Amino acid sequence: MNENFAMLNLPDEMLHITLFGGMARVLLCRTTGMARKAAQIHQPSSTALAAMSRTMTATSMLGVMMKNDENSVTVTVAGNGPGGKITAVAHGGQVKVSMHHPEVELPRKKDGQLDVGGLVGHEGRLTVIKDLGLKEPYVGQSPLISGELGEDFAQYFTTSEQVPSLVALGCLVHDGFCLSAGGALMQAMPGCTEEMLEQLEVRSLFFTSISREVAEDSLEDLARGWFEGMDMQILSKESLSYQCDCSREKMEKVLIAMGRQDLMQLIEEDGQAELTCHFCRTAHVFTKDDLIALIQRASR
Repeated sequence: MNENFAMLNLPDEMLHITLFGGMARVLLCRTTGMARKAAQIHQPSSTALAAMSRTMTATSMLGVMMKNDENSVTVTVAGNGPGGKITAVAHGGQVKVSMHHPEVELPRKKDGQLDVGGLVGHEGRLTVIKDLGLKEPYVGQSPLISGELGEDFAQYFTTSEQVPSLVALGCLVHDGFCLSAGGALMQAMPGCTEEMLEQLEVRSLFFTSISREVAEDSLEDLARGWFEGMDMQILSKESLSYQCDCSREKMEKVLIAMGRQDLMQLIEEDGQAELTCHFCRTAHVFTKDDLIALIQRASR
């Protein structure tokens, strides 16, 4: 691999692919830019950045699979590790992420790899909430398998959504900087034969270094090489990006929801309120006059 691969700055994007005439589905993506934006915002340790990046990559897959970009999917990874809960939200290909303790670092494992499983925790729960615009959202859960996240998301797809799946998530990090990140999801659709499943398992070996593979080659070239002879069809290509949709108006709604009594207490004790978005770290300051105006609005 070219030692300067990290500076190629290939775009974050995702391919939606079918194999065997629709008997299998593949999502293949590059998410380097998203990981770098998350690092810029949250200033995480190297291991925390890898965990956040892997979560974002998988969440982007879930987001792209939604039928409408106005729908959203929220993923929480609540393990028993020192990093605390990770939350990622996707609207189509727009994703954002937060982590309770992104500053925590752990020693590398004996093989030199980042100890993502140790940071996330080996026990806990992966929760997926899909807002489909209906009265009640869809909620799916599965227990964490390893905390390394690739296996955990595969477990979720296989058990909660009843779709046999292989998931590869990678983030190549050096001193807190993301060199390359990406992922792949391979799913067997109804009618997929045992022979096809065996072929899928063999091709999944290409994903073992997914972050390096997506660093310098186009996703289309990778797909053509990896799935040759499998009746591969590229259905679509989606752009991906780190985007936070927070706003002052949304923060106002949060304050109004606190109720008149709590707002009055804020005015008396602090004289103002400052709310900081967990996903983009933007601080929204509300003066005493702002809070009084919100109280008046809440009383109407």
